[in-house]
Amino acid sequence: MNKAGWGTLALLLMGAPTLAACLGTPPPVTPVDGTDHLPNRTPLAPEVLAQMWRVEGTQIVDGAGQTQQLRGIAFGNEVWSHTAVPSAHHTGNDFGVVASMGMNVVRFYLSYQTFEDDAQPFRYKDTGWAWLDQNVDWAKQHNVRLILNLHDPAGGYQSLGKGGALWGDERNQKRFIELWRAIAERYRAEPIIAGFDLLNEPIPTSNIEQWKSLAERTIEEIRQVDQHHMVFIERVNAVGGDWSENEQRNFFKVSDPNVVYEFHFYKPFHFTHQGADWASFAAREGWYPDENMPEVDWFQLSAVASAESEPLPVGDSDWTLLETKPFLVSDPKIVVGKPFLVCDQGRGTASFDTLSLGRCPATGACKASEPPPPRPVGKKKHAPAPDVAVEETLLETDLDTLRGWYFWKQNADGQAFFDLHGHGDSTALSITGTTAAANLGADPLRFFAKQGSEYTLRVLAKGQGLAESARCLIRLEFYASKVPVQARDKQYLEQELAAYLAWGEHNQVPVFLGEFGTIRQSFLPGRGGLNWVADMLDVLLSRRVHFTYHAYHETPFGLILGGDTLPNSYRLYLPLYELFVSKLGGSGDPPWGKPEEPTHLASEPATEAQDEESSDTSDEGEGDEGDEGDDEAGADVDE
Repeated sequence: MNKAGWGTLALLLMGAPTLAACLGTPPPVTPVDGTDHLPNRTPLAPEVLAQMWRVEGTQIVDGAGQTQQLRGIAFGNEVWSHTAVPSAHHTGNDFGVVASMGMNVVRFYLSYQTFEDDAQPFRYKDTGWAWLDQNVDWAKQHNVRLILNLHDPAGGYQSLGKGGALWGDERNQKRFIELWRAIAERYRAEPIIAGFDLLNEPIPTSNIEQWKSLAERTIEEIRQVDQHHMVFIERVNAVGGDWSENEQRNFFKVSDPNVVYEFHFYKPFHFTHQGADWASFAAREGWYPDENMPEVDWFQLSAVASAESEPLPVGDSDWTLLETKPFLVSDPKIVVGKPFLVCDQGRGTASFDTLSLGRCPATGACKASEPPPPRPVGKKKHAPAPDVAVEETLLETDLDTLRGWYFWKQNADGQAFFDLHGHGDSTALSITGTTAAANLGADPLRFFAKQGSEYTLRVLAKGQGLAESARCLIRLEFYASKVPVQARDKQYLEQELAAYLAWGEHNQVPVFLGEFGTIRQSFLPGRGGLNWVADMLDVLLSRRVHFTYHAYHETPFGLILGGDTLPNSYRLYLPLYELFVSKLGGSGDPPWGKPEEPTHLASEPATEAQDEESSDTSDEGEGDEGDEGDDEAGADVDE
């Protein structure tokens, strides 16, 4: 602690409440074990209290009781690269850019490593406080509020399900609580901080109660020293390896009344995370809107019917055509279908290539009694018989990538791989070494199942060393849904957002969309990234939803590309900036001016090293008997 800090503490102990209220108090002198605290309930000066934002019913209000809407963007602060003081991420000018877009808040990511070292837990670094103090000053200069978010706690990132050490180690939880208490006490009288977002995308290992208990304990410590700042509590992203959502959408209430409840939104996941290296099951590419793409969370579906081909023969076989028995959709519950490549107990290797899906308007309508005769050169194409319909090809793919496919297996044996020996080319998909049920499924290949239509799946396949027990074949599965299945469009976004907002309305609490965004590959010409952001903003503004966009400055999702140098006009994706200005009523010019040539966000591939999370990103699993899926992430995802 510096001399000024000791002086403030001395004045407080001698009875100088006004000074303490205006300046706050320094972080507590914390013993190594993080114990032995004194509460700080010094009243805030009226002029400070009047500037605080707080929860009132379902709303966030200012000191005068006027309703406020959080509208902002995230500062990632290089938390994924474990940079303790991310001086290359932004300067004070960047808060001016935020303000120029018509935004009033920054969700400000923090790493515990900014404040303490693993070798010296509970001993907080002056460099960390100085950096955060500087950002508070910059935010004040542009009247942009901060939501401090602990993205990287002791115990590991939560977003990709790799932070189990937070839940299994009581000392990590103690470090978590103590750090928040120290932050809260230092900034207890700082109104430019809107509140404390305790943990990004929690993934407890056993149950939701683990996060609820830790959140309650943390809030209790915060309230010992700070009775006025809002606290932001995120819904559980997943429990262990289970990425489904319960009837409460994995939200829960805590006892403190000054709490905002948070969720993240990266739907449809195969659009917002297309091509993302850290989510290989996401689609290689996608478009928005897309009227032919059915969108629904996998956990809302239940398999009600299927059609299979004959299996590959035992042992070795050459490339042969596998074809499912034609399936007529007659059950009114069926709304969507999906193809699978299956190899149960194969032990050897089954390879698949050149997949296609055909649809006929009715049973037998596409079957001609005799194939048409060969057409002589120069003659017109032979017309089909008038009573024979032409099969419509719904999809056709060369199976030239594992991207977009998810490999599910019942036990630890077996793997799926991209095979360099295909049918007539060097691309195929293979499954090898399975000793139980296993399959490859692809949510990006889902299709609307029309009542009265007949569907047939075809693929070229061959076997190598397949066991007597092997069942290696192709399957079409058909599903009922608990919710309406929408096309990939604005109506789908409205429906899915409404499901999260409804929880807040039912419980009479404010709800905050802490992260939404789409990967920069989605901004390639024709893919519709700007359309997606525009539709999201329209829905959020019309319903007055609190939100922050992910993210301001990073390569995969950034408004400004890269993290290796400070933001500048040449790395700004101008069309997205101008969209925010237009929708949010901003002033229109970033402080360092507009670029002469707009930067395109899709100029470099995204890598896991650049962004380990996704914001609601996840390794959601696909099953063999209808419990499959990977529609949403999680992600921080963020990413």
